[in-house]
Amino acid sequence: MADAVSIPPPFENYEWGYTLIQKANPRVSILERILYPLPSSTVYNLLEACRAKGCPICRLEQQGVERYLDQQFYENVNSPKWREHLRASLGFCYEHAWLGVDQRLGDALGYSIIYRDLVNSVLKQLEVEPARNKSGKLQDILAPRKHCPVCEQRDHITHTYIKVLAEELKTPEMISALQQSDGLCLPHLRMALAQVRDETARGQLIQIHRQKLEGLRAELDEFIRKNDYQAAQEGFGSEGDAWLRSIGMIVGKRRGR
Repeated sequence: MADAVSIPPPFENYEWGYTLIQKANPRVSILERILYPLPSSTVYNLLEACRAKGCPICRLEQQGVERYLDQQFYENVNSPKWREHLRASLGFCYEHAWLGVDQRLGDALGYSIIYRDLVNSVLKQLEVEPARNKSGKLQDILAPRKHCPVCEQRDHITHTYIKVLAEELKTPEMISALQQSDGLCLPHLRMALAQVRDETARGQLIQIHRQKLEGLRAELDEFIRKNDYQAAQEGFGSEGDAWLRSIGMIVGKRRGR
């Protein structure tokens, strides 16, 4: 007979499953495997991202954007719906156009097909009457009519993770994960604070980030001190990259890195 296993009560934002509990204890019963609550993929991704360097939301946002771009180039280069959006948005914004190139999301053929279509669309607009150009309407016609589709996807990804993070702040697992992380960058911290409704959770979130910022300030002070000629022989420790981490904390993680 299988050993008795204590089944914790279900939590919100959890999906039912048994894969992980089965791996942890293959002797549990079928019923116990079915009823054991597992974190949803969104919660799991947040907890895992907290174990990596930098803002966890920035990391998940970037991963989602790269997956989206890679998938779109693989499946939808010739999709009429996507191409119509790209014509209206004049392709991708500066950041995401070059992100795709730098990270090799897609290939030269895919970019050629998309941008040949965009160049052709712009040329058609330039064939308007000279009088129309003088009226000042042409420059409006040549402006994007829709947002970059990757920006829209990024905003959706960010909203989803921020919403779940705000909800999960009531759990000790998420609080502990945030405490052990590098913390949220300032832009994502502002977004999270706007979503948190529970005052206790809000206070914990603020306290966690106050401690993160105080620690970062101390490291920056130490980095500055060690740049003095009197301390030049001491060498740098963990404070050596504090200046980079402070930039990431204030403006967010550098894209594509």
